[in-house]
Amino acid sequence: MRPRGCPCVRHCAHDHLRCIRRGASCRISGRLCGNHVSGDKPSKEVFLHRAFYETREGTGAVVHLHSTFATALSCLADTDPDDCIPSLTPHVVMRVGAVKLLPYVKPGDAQMGEMICDLGGRYAAVLLANHGPVVTGTDIASAVYAAEELEETAKLLVLLRGAPRRMLSPENVAELKAVFGRA
Repeated sequence: MRPRGCPCVRHCAHDHLRCIRRGASCRISGRLCGNHVSGDKPSKEVFLHRAFYETREGTGAVVHLHSTFATALSCLADTDPDDCIPSLTPHVVMRVGAVKLLPYVKPGDAQMGEMICDLGGRYAAVLLANHGPVVTGTDIASAVYAAEELEETAKLLVLLRGAPRRMLSPENVAELKAVFGRA
């Protein structure tokens, strides 16, 4: 996919990965415009990426995975939709922040992009119910590191299920946000 009229797509060193940079020249009427110009057909879920680029300031990369533990959490009936990756470690607070669980819709349904747009850029990551995470970053490396942190925290949450957990306090979280900023 290449936004019309600007060289915003660059190929990364990672195999089969295309990066789309956010930029003012990629916007027409407040929407990212794009058309497929060559190579493999874009993912049927490209609108997930577009929704974050359109609504979350500073987004330079978006990754969508079907990672095991984050997807497992997205399938659990008692996962808190407003805080599905709670503040268990300082690193999840610093790299990922709060994670919203979005309701299930079939893969490829444009409604997922609409649900992300409806969040108004308040979340750097979401968990798609029964599907997997979508994570943003200022660049591809930070998005991948944040996705890795989300997955590792999801793994800890699954491993600790049923055991008493020591969570970071609201004061701990506030201090991390004050020192390190919003994820």
